[in-house]
Amino acid sequence: MTQAYANYRSAVILLAKFGFQAHDVWAMTHAEVSAWIDSYLDSQGVKRNDNSTHYNLLRRKRAE
Repeated sequence: MTQAYANYRSAVILLAKFGFQAHDVWAMTHAEVSAWIDSYLDSQGVKRNDNSTHYNLLRRKRAE
């Protein structure tokens, strides 16, 4: 399996959370896929700068 194909599969799996199908992702440019992935990471609380990535982990209250 080539690296490009592995990256494509990962993008399809991640963007399926937004409701995209495989052929939709395949039709996107690299910039579009990157923008959607960045949007997803922002929604999950991932903060990035030039040198590192920071994850904000939130604890959920237990259902009582």
